[in-house]
Amino acid sequence: MNLQEITLQLILPSEQKRFQSLMEAHHYLGALPKIGHTLWYVACYKNEWLALISFSAAAWKCAARDQWIGWSFRYQYDRLHLIANNSRFLILPEHHYPNLASRILSRV
Repeated sequence: MNLQEITLQLILPSEQKRFQSLMEAHHYLGALPKIGHTLWYVACYKNEWLALISFSAAAWKCAARDQWIGWSFRYQYDRLHLIANNSRFLILPEHHYPNLASRILSRV
């Protein structure tokens, strides 16, 4: 497999049931409902689904993140919309290849 040929695509409404079903079946935390600001992606190689990834709005409070960023309390809530939370990442069981996860995350 040529990792350079992996593409990322937003999940279409017609693909949401498949995405949720695979996430529920194979992710140790199960699926998440699509609530609020959420983006679902699929990583593909020659139109075959390799991995699923979900992003959601950032948590209001996360002490480690807030300390690392160094925003003052005054700016924190104004800038949270600039941060995305990687809520789920699943490489489908039949597609465990060396460096696949790193390649997908770098493309995101």
